[in-house]
Amino acid sequence: MKVLDELSKTHLALSQSELESTFRKVDRITLYRALRDFEEAGIVHKIVDMNGTTRFAICSDDCPDATHNEEHVHFNCQRCHKMFCLQHTHIPDIQLPPGFTHSGINVLVQGVCNKCS
Repeated sequence: MKVLDELSKTHLALSQSELESTFRKVDRITLYRALRDFEEAGIVHKIVDMNGTTRFAICSDDCPDATHNEEHVHFNCQRCHKMFCLQHTHIPDIQLPPGFTHSGINVLVQGVCNKCS
């Protein structure tokens, strides 16, 4: 519950190491398993940032299950390295060739956030 509390109060996508640093004592394996279980349950979604680090954010109300229908853009600041969910910036409809199916879409915008500019 502490993991979900940290994720919900920040409104950012946090890495496992960032989450670890918020707790006095935490077992790395337990945290990894909790994040994996939350993702499988549709409670959090994961995003890979511009450096290849996996980050986790609380799913919105329209992400009801493990399919993670989180159709919004993520913004990764190149200075502070924070990852923001842009909830109201939706991904455009992607037309795939016949016979192709997708299992997810990830749009990552890189730049400088309003606090760093």
